[in-house]
Amino acid sequence: MKIIEVDEELYQFIASHTQSIGESASDILRRLLNLPTSSVSSVALGAVAAESAVAAENPVSEAKSAVKNDFVLEPSAEKPAVEKTVVEKTVKKQPEQFISHIVNKVRQVIESDAFQEETKAVVRFLAILTALYRTNPEGFSLAIESEQVQGRTRVYFARDEATLLAAGTHTKPKQIPDTPYWVITNNNSGRKMIMLEGVMRGMQLPEALIEDIRGYFIVN
Repeated sequence: MKIIEVDEELYQFIASHTQSIGESASDILRRLLNLPTSSVSSVALGAVAAESAVAAENPVSEAKSAVKNDFVLEPSAEKPAVEKTVVEKTVKKQPEQFISHIVNKVRQVIESDAFQEETKAVVRFLAILTALYRTNPEGFSLAIESEQVQGRTRVYFARDEATLLAAGTHTKPKQIPDTPYWVITNNNSGRKMIMLEGVMRGMQLPEALIEDIRGYFIVN
């Protein structure tokens, strides 16, 4: 395995084929190339490129391979993903009345005129994250810190911009309005929905709400 760089266009193309948070680049490539599924994940989420294709175009000497023995792909000039430790915390089951309160507040946001008239996915993305935080700050914090949302080696949410920039110069961090958190925004609408889905499931919100919100980010 080797460390390689890919240009921004290729990075975004392969990243768009990620089907779930936590899926490794190796899994993405095997699926795209119709290769057998590997039992070992070898790279960070969002990294994309075919090792065989790169090796053919850019041969790497055995000596260099011996030094760079981790397969990590990033857009050119982007820093490698920052390794992090995710501490799993116990999430207690929320009362149905409390869940209903959160659902009603989130629905008020997505049914508002401002949200309905908004055409930018990133603005809608941030508005929903703000609503989720306001209704349950503790649950939101636990959800975004979970491995299901953050992944094993990628940082998608943080308490400061610097942490997200350390994960890559192309992450385009933005602060979630009226919250102490920042989030990366350099992904397509489908990926934004995957992130929202992870947060909402972590907050124990119903599938019906998740499906309603999905319609604003994924067009069938």
